[in-house]
Amino acid sequence: MPPEFSVRPATPDDTELILQMIREMAAAEQRQSSVTISHAALDRYVFADRPIADVFLGFWEDEPVAYLMLQNRFSSYRGAPILYVEDVFVRSRSRGQGLGKLMMQFAAGLAVKRGCGAMHWSVGDWNTPALAFYDRLGTTREKGRVHYELEGPALQALSKS
Repeated sequence: MPPEFSVRPATPDDTELILQMIREMAAAEQRQSSVTISHAALDRYVFADRPIADVFLGFWEDEPVAYLMLQNRFSSYRGAPILYVEDVFVRSRSRGQGLGKLMMQFAAGLAVKRGCGAMHWSVGDWNTPALAFYDRLGTTREKGRVHYELEGPALQALSKS
């Protein structure tokens, strides 16, 4: 990475910054109403003794400009872990500098260090700039699968059936 850009693990002291970046990402995706995360949720799921997600922050010339949330998964077919990129976000004023690629390179490096056989993520099919960005990274779009979500009342209903 260039000396002007660095990535480090987030700490509990970064909670407000993380929440701010999540809100900015949601605004960029026009999904502000979907954001319900709280300080307590980050404490419980990211900064606990057994976290279920890792958060990293990217800094350009000591300014926080990027955010990355990762989760560990396991492939039953490969018998190997998979690193799942839940979020990768670069603030709008810092886009076009190659920082998104640096964040993805950082994630790929972690995947290799952790012995992962793959790195997965999803993107909205409407997000043509992101699709083009990921295509330039040499990725393969998965064919034959549809990503589903079950949440809110539908999740509650299924849990009770």
